[in-house]
Amino acid sequence: MDKITAIDGTYPVTITVESGGTGYRITIPAGVVTVERTGRWEPEEPPTPDRPPVFLQCDPRWRNKIYAPGGSLSFCRAGCLVTCVASLAAYAGMVTDPPSTAAALGRDGAFEGDLLQHPSRVTRSHNRLTWHGREDAPFWSPLYEKQETSLIHWRDRPADLVLLRLLLRQYPVVVEVDYDPDDADVDQHFVVAYEYVADPTGGPNDDLLVMDPMKGHTSVLDYFNDDWYNDWMKREGVTKVQRTLTGARVWEVA
Repeated sequence: MDKITAIDGTYPVTITVESGGTGYRITIPAGVVTVERTGRWEPEEPPTPDRPPVFLQCDPRWRNKIYAPGGSLSFCRAGCLVTCVASLAAYAGMVTDPPSTAAALGRDGAFEGDLLQHPSRVTRSHNRLTWHGREDAPFWSPLYEKQETSLIHWRDRPADLVLLRLLLRQYPVVVEVDYDPDDADVDQHFVVAYEYVADPTGGPNDDLLVMDPMKGHTSVLDYFNDDWYNDWMKREGVTKVQRTLTGARVWEVA
């Protein structure tokens, strides 16, 4: 840890600081001051080769901060996707945290209002994460026999678990769920999936382990609603994870 200590008798002291391209000059007329560089905030749980680190969007250190430069919503209110990107970037070996990631995405023009509307721009500051758009749809979906981009929709169809499992063998994947599955509408929420667990009997009771920015490491079935799981799905062999997932945002991890 670096410390700069000014002792009485050497004043006035002027400290020049640069942050985010903006310079600040701090003048201290008298007294004793200690300035410490503590670095970025560490995740709740560090990354391992098998799973991404835990960053919580309601962490008291940033829960009330507005994450998008032109937005009005705080991390705790709606910062799940930005927090997931920070976790994915940290998994990839980058030194970051949710506020640092949000600030970089703001400079890159990734936001429109509160929405991360331009996910391809994440790569500008997070060069270990690659987004694939319409011009480059590299992900083959065996279930639906089509090429998928990094933006995958499963709201009106079961999730393609073959594709998801192929991706998870390489890196974690940001997936979409309904935060409040008990009501009729879809309350969009994002978590980072890192391990699929098949039903050992070959049945529908599978599981998907995730880093949830609201809860930490947990099961995606926290967002499963049995009322959605109708007889047709059971007859067709749709699993609980397939019914729970409503989409994916696939940043390829270098």
